[in-house]
Amino acid sequence: MKNGMEEKLIQLLQTQYGLENISLEFLREGGCKTYIVNCGKKYLLKVIGNAFKDTAKQSVLITQFLEESGFPVPKTILTKSGEAIIEIPADEEACLILMQEFIEGEEPNLEEPETAGKVGALVGKLHSLMEHCPVQPVFRDKDFFIGRYINFLRQKSYPRISDYEKLGERLWEKVEKLPYGICHGDLHRGNLLQTKDGQIYFLDFDTVCKAPLMFDVMVMCDMTNYFNLQEKDIETTNAVYENFISGYIRHHSLSPEEKLTFSDWVAIRHFQLQATILEVHGINCIDEQFIDWQLYWLNKWMELQKKLYENSIIIPE
Repeated sequence: MKNGMEEKLIQLLQTQYGLENISLEFLREGGCKTYIVNCGKKYLLKVIGNAFKDTAKQSVLITQFLEESGFPVPKTILTKSGEAIIEIPADEEACLILMQEFIEGEEPNLEEPETAGKVGALVGKLHSLMEHCPVQPVFRDKDFFIGRYINFLRQKSYPRISDYEKLGERLWEKVEKLPYGICHGDLHRGNLLQTKDGQIYFLDFDTVCKAPLMFDVMVMCDMTNYFNLQEKDIETTNAVYENFISGYIRHHSLSPEEKLTFSDWVAIRHFQLQATILEVHGINCIDEQFIDWQLYWLNKWMELQKKLYENSIIIPE
């Protein structure tokens, strides 16, 4: 049975997009509610809260720019009057509606060398294209990547905060002079779709930012378990990274200094992601034991990377 919101959406799809014989299938809820629209042909419908209005509009502009540049992103479906995104009143506040083509696919397997190289080439193309993107995204620096989490730890009166502060300073010193560019900002494998014919599409440009490009590279290639670090995962990560880079550098350069910071960015990602989790779920969503465990993870990661370096593990050229 359709609820009131779904009935409103179906009516809107009829009047604004000219669709008929519509049914909605709820897909997921995160920063927005996402539905599959069935009407003979499938579409993806996003219902975006007003709090994310500016981000959503930026995302649409970027997606349209990439689409016009021939980069593989889902096509934005325009209304009958040519609008890419429309605003409608909801029960409590206004929300935005965005329609895109529906792409049937699954996460690509980056442990396949050919796939990792193909994804690397696409990310290299993306970074090159974004140099000409008319959107001016938010700037992300030390405060975003390191400082936010340190501030949360202060609020929680975490007793071993100095260990995090020292590690954060040491990590940022290694990356602070790297080249900045326009990044996807959340370029994990879940934001890629590979179709049966091998085409790979990039999704969800809601967190585009200006940051060191190695951040995108690391997020895509990091195969470690966020909660349980194992040496076999490091070996997998290094293999994926090597194959990814072989494709990436065909379309965008990476200096030797940038390549050497991959392991530092894996650690920085934990600071950044922990802060984001706390922003979304509240400061009490993690306890001291969990923070200790993350510190253990980070220290173990740094020790293992040191061991690999001493054993002359070669960074991909």
